[in-house]
Amino acid sequence: MNPKYLWVIGALQLLTFFVVGPGIAIAIAYAAWRGKPQTFNAKRYGMVCIACGVTASLLIILAKWINADMRTPQYFVQLACVLLGLLLFFVGIGSFFPVLLHVWRWHKTTQLSDQNQTGR
Repeated sequence: MNPKYLWVIGALQLLTFFVVGPGIAIAIAYAAWRGKPQTFNAKRYGMVCIACGVTASLLIILAKWINADMRTPQYFVQLACVLLGLLLFFVGIGSFFPVLLHVWRWHKTTQLSDQNQTGR
């Protein structure tokens, strides 16, 4: 690999971590807030969150384990594992928001209301 192009890999990782990943997480959270996927509920979002989190962790651990030199073809496999792991991590974060929203709504419905204070 030519050292002149190393900035492309760094820029790609920064773009994934600071722009594309949060954009995906925000889009998933917004769609869940609006209730767009009618077939999804909090349990399914929880499963997606756990599956994406475990898969992202395994991909990032695999990329760390590869430990390839940048002059070898394995470096591109390592880079792909890191980028895919980051994207899956942000999908997991975005799908965790509906789970928190469900817990918050459930907590609000189980609280006692203080509407009738004169009857005490």
